[in-house]
Amino acid sequence: MKYVLKFLIRSHLFLALASFVFFIGIQSYSELIWIYAFMISMGIIGIYNSHRLWKYNRNRLPEHMQKWTFQNKTPIYILSIIPTFLASFIYLYYFIGDPLIDFLTGFCVFVSVFYVRRLRTFSLREIPYMKVIFVILIWYLLFFVFPYLIFGFPQQWLLGFFLLLIILIPSDIKDVYFDPKEMKTIPQIMGLNNSIGLIQLAILSSVLILLFSDEELNNSLPWIFGFLYFFLLTLLYKKIGYKYFFVFADFTFMLIGATAFILHYMK
Repeated sequence: MKYVLKFLIRSHLFLALASFVFFIGIQSYSELIWIYAFMISMGIIGIYNSHRLWKYNRNRLPEHMQKWTFQNKTPIYILSIIPTFLASFIYLYYFIGDPLIDFLTGFCVFVSVFYVRRLRTFSLREIPYMKVIFVILIWYLLFFVFPYLIFGFPQQWLLGFFLLLIILIPSDIKDVYFDPKEMKTIPQIMGLNNSIGLIQLAILSSVLILLFSDEELNNSLPWIFGFLYFFLLTLLYKKIGYKYFFVFADFTFMLIGATAFILHYMK
């Protein structure tokens, strides 16, 4: 059981599932969103595992991840190829054609490739101060901008930014002692405790926005549950440990999506 859980987390299958649930909950206005959610989930699995293999082949992973990837090389290769093919096929079949969407998709692909592959001196993730910015930008496009452009769905623009910020900071916390100091990630600049404080500030700001917004209660509740869950995580941060905090953070996607999905079908 421990091996299965570790594989689900390290192969990004859990993140992909949480993202899928988030989409079908928050964006549950069209049957086509299920296809879009599946495409994004496949893209997450394919791209992240491709990144893993790229860094593995160049010995740029932490020692324990280098060893784990060696032990699971065959399934990681499969997860990097097949889901990427499926995501590409779905996009070409259902969503290609709009010039703006195609341009932004090309931008996402470019950033995804050169996020780990170096352009001369740096990969994009190694540019000082830019690691979390590039990741938030790509996720923001996939999670909020594309659904708006493709389906016309109204979006929680500011809350979406805060959500991605608090979920992605724990990933930088996980790598704080491995990333070169020159990268200047948020935990490297602020320290671990201040990074947790920044997360708490973003959460409290988000909850206040939700409490004083004109949104229907059913639309606000999933976000409130998700943000309060995350706030509880920050209080338990030291017990959880910096290496595994990101796993519980990713679950926020699933909690918000599942709550929204249930409330949507209870109307």
